[in-house]
Amino acid sequence: MKIQKNPVRLLQKVVCGIIFLFSFVNANAAYPDHPIRLIIPYAAGGPTDILGRIIGEKMGDILKQSIVIDNRQGAGANVGIMAVAKSPSDGYTILFGDINLVINPFLYKNLSFDVQRDFSSVGLVASAPLVLIVSQNSPFKNITDLVSSVKSKPGVFNYGSAGAGNTTHLAMELLKSKYGLEIAHVPYKGATPAINDIIAGHIDCMVVGLSAAKALIEGGKLRALAITGDKRAVNLPSVVTFEQAGFPLPEMKIGSWWGVLAPKGTPSEVTQELNNALNASINSNEIKSKLRELNIEPLGGTIGELDRWMGNEIETWSKVIKKANIQIEP
Repeated sequence: MKIQKNPVRLLQKVVCGIIFLFSFVNANAAYPDHPIRLIIPYAAGGPTDILGRIIGEKMGDILKQSIVIDNRQGAGANVGIMAVAKSPSDGYTILFGDINLVINPFLYKNLSFDVQRDFSSVGLVASAPLVLIVSQNSPFKNITDLVSSVKSKPGVFNYGSAGAGNTTHLAMELLKSKYGLEIAHVPYKGATPAINDIIAGHIDCMVVGLSAAKALIEGGKLRALAITGDKRAVNLPSVVTFEQAGFPLPEMKIGSWWGVLAPKGTPSEVTQELNNALNASINSNEIKSKLRELNIEPLGGTIGELDRWMGNEIETWSKVIKKANIQIEP
């Protein structure tokens, strides 16, 4: 006897087969098969944005896929950082982060992200030194002069920063804590107005990124007293390190730094693919030349190196923030 097939069941089997086929193809598609979004948690035009665009474009060339820049500024970089933390763990939304990743959980109340809990590392990008500056007309000819004067007249002198909780603030708080200095903090909305007030003689000193100060140092408007890191800057070789000046700050390895991260749970093969592209970008002569112009040192390395780097940064800055009782309202 001939058995009549149920057309509905047959159609269901066909549909299930098609779904399975597409799922299999999608699961085995080579990464990346569509554009990647690189979130930069700052406004366009700043140093992190400029560096992120340079690296993102080169990584896109290597991956043979577009990397689209998405500026998500706000709340001390927290808006952009949280946007990535809440994104799917598929490697198509990544973060171009900096020191705020590790310090913000200690600066802001009720912050809901944790870099070690919510992110998968991709790799270190680069670093840049910070430099201690005074006006060219300042009586402080070297860091010993500055420290001696501050200690002899506690509370009389002041220093500027690019804002409360900024690296330029924390670096001076580390110096204060390490060498028992009593010097007042004057926060500004950015490095430029603070630098202008140093030149004008309204504030006494500041620790700032080399890129922001180099031209003014060379132009004779600012005097550099010391620079962070374990070696002198290639682009400013006459300036001694803090250690060479007799005031070592080993906790502050270099100053500013940048890294690429993805949401937690991103497949390891995807983060490794991104790490490979990142290292190839950083090691290219084209990118090395561009970073040299920006007074930035390329780093690169393994995924684990970024994990260790951030762990050390958390250890350093959590103590500085706690001791200085720095708190920023969200």
